Amino acid sequence: MDTRFLTSLIATIEEGSLAAAARREGITASAISQRIAALEADVGVALLCRAGRVMQPTAECRRLLPRMRDMLRAEAELRGELRGAALTGRLRLGAVSTAMGDYAGAILRHLRAAAPEVALQLVPGTSEGLYAAMEQGQVDAALLIEPPFLLPKSYVFTEIARQPIGLLQAEKAAEEPLPYLIYSRDAWGGARCWHALTQRVEAPEILAELDALELIAQMVAEGTAQAVVPLWEGVGRYGGLRFTPFDDAERRLGVLLHQRDADSALTRVLLAAL
Repeated sequence: MDTRFLTSLIATIEEGSLAAAARREGITASAISQRIAALEADVGVALLCRAGRVMQPTAECRRLLPRMRDMLRAEAELRGELRGAALTGRLRLGAVSTAMGDYAGAILRHLRAAAPEVALQLVPGTSEGLYAAMEQGQVDAALLIEPPFLLPKSYVFTEIARQPIGLLQAEKAAEEPLPYLIYSRDAWGGARCWHALTQRVEAPEILAELDALELIAQMVAEGTAQAVVPLWEGVGRYGGLRFTPFDDAERRLGVLLHQRDADSALTRVLLAAL
């Protein structure tokens, strides 16, 4: 049984459609359909059924699904051990948008020099989404904000930066107090920023809430609003900004790894790049 076919089946179940699974897998919807048909022929039962516009697992598929996930986890562990033994293969690295901008170039340059046979696949996402991707075996490591909960022993978080949280304003002061652009409170880093803001402003006037720090910086520079954000390296690309840090407010950025990969040769190369 080809585990790529299992991956496509699970992607379809999680995404709800062949088209969405195809976008996630980077192949065509017809290829996803063919893989699932091959699986159904292999196991001798229907695995998916349509409920309206959504593809759902059949009762037989739901019964088999835990074992399928176990097979994919076992394969991921084996690949991790083999990848750790030699600097070859593929590294699927997830990253939040600011970390992608700050570190992707350095990582690519370092890997090209130190591990040219490693194929790097960069996967953008939110911290919460990338943590879920780690759990589902869709990425091998992730650059994300420190999780706001105690990590299971199967994971290790290695800090690479502490970013102060503070007030971001246009360099040229506005005549009237500006409303706030809010870094999404559902984001792990955004929740820290919201807490820092409400500790200092009782009832902030909110213009909009969004999970896009680069866009927030752009609109602040244009004089649209002000914002409470972490100071990532890439904010310097936006001219005409003034950042005022708050005392004792920061977010921690780091690499989330499986414990089994923590001491591998490839992990050492990745951390050296950072």
